[in-house]
Amino acid sequence: MQAKSNQWNNNLAFLLAATGSAVGLGNIWGFPYKAGENGGGLFVLLYMFFVVVLGLPVFMAEVFIGKKGKANPVSAVENLAKSSNSSRSWNLVGYSGILASLLIAGYYAVIAGLVINYGFISLAGFGELDPAVVYATEVSSFWEMTFWFSLFLVGSGIVVGFGIDKGIESAMRILLPMLFVLVLLLVGYGAIKGDMPSALNYLFSWKADQFNAGTIQAAVGQAFFSLSIGMGTLMAFGSYMPKNQTVSKASVIVVTADTGVALFAGLAIFPLVFFFALDPTAGTELVFKTMTTAFAEMGTLGQFIGPLFYFLLAVAAFSSMISILEPSVVFVSEKFSVSRFKAAFIIVVVCFLLSLVSVAGFNVWKDVTIGALDNPFEAMKYLADDFLFFWWEQEYHFL
Repeated sequence: MQAKSNQWNNNLAFLLAATGSAVGLGNIWGFPYKAGENGGGLFVLLYMFFVVVLGLPVFMAEVFIGKKGKANPVSAVENLAKSSNSSRSWNLVGYSGILASLLIAGYYAVIAGLVINYGFISLAGFGELDPAVVYATEVSSFWEMTFWFSLFLVGSGIVVGFGIDKGIESAMRILLPMLFVLVLLLVGYGAIKGDMPSALNYLFSWKADQFNAGTIQAAVGQAFFSLSIGMGTLMAFGSYMPKNQTVSKASVIVVTADTGVALFAGLAIFPLVFFFALDPTAGTELVFKTMTTAFAEMGTLGQFIGPLFYFLLAVAAFSSMISILEPSVVFVSEKFSVSRFKAAFIIVVVCFLLSLVSVAGFNVWKDVTIGALDNPFEAMKYLADDFLFFWWEQEYHFL
């Protein structure tokens, strides 16, 4: 039986789902490390500028397309193209978004699995352990990494399989409040025990000589990725939007919440980084090496703050992964007239295979270079970014 078009139970449900999609590892893991790599305050300023000038309008446009099209991303674009007498080939925009979401899921699940693994490790405390050795040990095991990302992926697939009401909406009602409380707790701890003045100075001051093309590109990419633009998610969620809900008002609320969480994530992490005289430019390994050093320095208290931090990351990752899977699942369900659980199973298997490639990039294929890229994991990220940029460019012309 073909999947019927569902609808959120109320206006709050869309806000929770869209915010859950936007607020993820991109905010709590990605934003701080990219800020660290790109000059701190200048990156933050550019990020906020592009969120308002580019991110918000495109966010509203994607939600509007979904609301008007009332279908999966591919069909929604087709419906709008047909109604405006445009070429049906615009459905390539929908297909590229779905493909991008699958590629993102392929490496996102691996990072999320590593986060869960670190959560359990932190329960025992890092003590005298060398963070670099711990990280190298954990990523060297192909099967251990596969176990953790599989656990995460299956859990996400089950929630999506239950559908809009019993699955996504119910999950977001629990996850989002939990996420906001955890963020505030960690910011409060950073303000009391960390070096908050240095963190504020780092995040909100900048020098003109830091301005360059690389920082601009990083800020634009972070703004779009953080808002889930180009993945088909917003179109899918927009298609379930109640008729009486205003796209512009809902979009402003979600974008504001997403940006706020990103800034708070920086205020949770950098006070500890500066207090313990650690490196704020550690890059992608900031939460796995730098932060574990901070937790070890805390002693017994680190056995509480550490798990709390990684639990926050896991919650953020789970809320986003549910949203990343949704466009592909609803497309398969509607296109091939299968149940959501069957569609979710198919998509989870595809993501599992892609994730295996990503995991291999950390260990068995870590020395395999693909062009100028270090390993298959980096290649997966690069390919996903390419499809996202294709989506953004084509969507701009479509609108």
